[in-house]
Amino acid sequence: MNLTGEMQLHLDGNQAQLRYSEDKQGISIDQLMVPAAYRGQGIGSRLVERVLVLADHYGKDVHVSARVIGGNSSEERLQRLVVFYERFGFKALDRGLTVVYMVRRQPMPPR
Repeated sequence: MNLTGEMQLHLDGNQAQLRYSEDKQGISIDQLMVPAAYRGQGIGSRLVERVLVLADHYGKDVHVSARVIGGNSSEERLQRLVVFYERFGFKALDRGLTVVYMVRRQPMPPR
């Protein structure tokens, strides 16, 4: 069974949101949107951190397809997204022209 969810932060009449889905294998960040006027203020980071807390609680890996949505999807903007997710421990698995597939694996429990 796949479960889907959404996290939101309300920002003076606007909202930032993160949509995710969960299955037996892990959690997938499906979409992260922060209004342009609010970017660079840590809002996207707060939403990602909430998903990571959920993943850690259930011992699940987190997957994301880092891609620039809308506007100019330049290599520079894509690389900024990759660096953004790397700060949370994501590692690149594969890469296409406009997308980088990344995962943050759960650490193995100590023996």
